Amino acid sequence: MNYSPLLALETSGRTASLALFCQETLYQQVTLPAGERVAVGLVPATKQLLAGANIAPAGLAAVAVASGPGSFTGLRIGITAAKTLAYATGAQLVGVNTLDALATQVANASEEPSDGHIWAVLDAQRGDVFAAKYDRLALDQLGETDRTQLLAGAQWLEQLRPGDVVVGPVTDRYRERIPEGVALATGEQCQPQARSVGTLALSLLGRGITSDPFQLVPHYHRLSAAEEKARASRAG
Repeated sequence: MNYSPLLALETSGRTASLALFCQETLYQQVTLPAGERVAVGLVPATKQLLAGANIAPAGLAAVAVASGPGSFTGLRIGITAAKTLAYATGAQLVGVNTLDALATQVANASEEPSDGHIWAVLDAQRGDVFAAKYDRLALDQLGETDRTQLLAGAQWLEQLRPGDVVVGPVTDRYRERIPEGVALATGEQCQPQARSVGTLALSLLGRGITSDPFQLVPHYHRLSAAEEKARASRAG
C-alpha cells in the first residue's frame, strides 16, 4: 500500500523542519529559519511546501510528527498541527519518537562495527539527558518499543562502550568526556530532521502502526521544572 503523499513535522528542538514524501520518496525538506517561532512559521511553510508540489491538504495520505522527547512548547505545537491536519483531511497519523528518528540518521554508518550500539541523546536540562540505546541488528523494529531513558549525564557516559555511535544535539557538550573508541555524529546528523521522522513513519505505516488523532499526546518523559517544584512542595 502506498502511504504517500506524507507530510512529516519535526518541532522537538530549537530548529523546526518539515518534509514531504511523494511515492514514499523524499520530495523536499524545509527548515524554518533560525530564531523563527514555530507557532508563527509552521503553517505558512506547510502551505508553501504542499503548493510547490501541487498537493492540496486533502490529498495527503499520511501525516507524521515527532512526539517527544523534546521542547515542551515545540512538541505541543507540532502535535496539535499534525492532529488537526490529519483529522481535517482523513489522513493517517503517525507519532514518531524523536530519539528513534535520530537513530535512523546514523543507522547506515557502515564504517562502524556492526556489533556497536547506537545511542540517540537529547539534552533534558538540569544535568540530565534523554537517551535511547539501539541494537544495530534490530533497527527494523524501531518505533515498536519506547526505549527512552531519563539519565544523569554522568550515568549515561558510564554506559558507553568502544564501537558505539552517539547522535544528538548534546554531543558538543559531552565531546571531551566521550570515551575513546566511541564515534560521534557530526553536523546536520546531530539535529532531529523531519525527513527522518517521515522515513520512520513510512516504516511504521507499513507495519500497520498508526496513532489516533484523539489520543496522540506529547511524550515529555519528565515534568517541567515548575511541575517538579510543585510536586516537591506537596511531598514536603
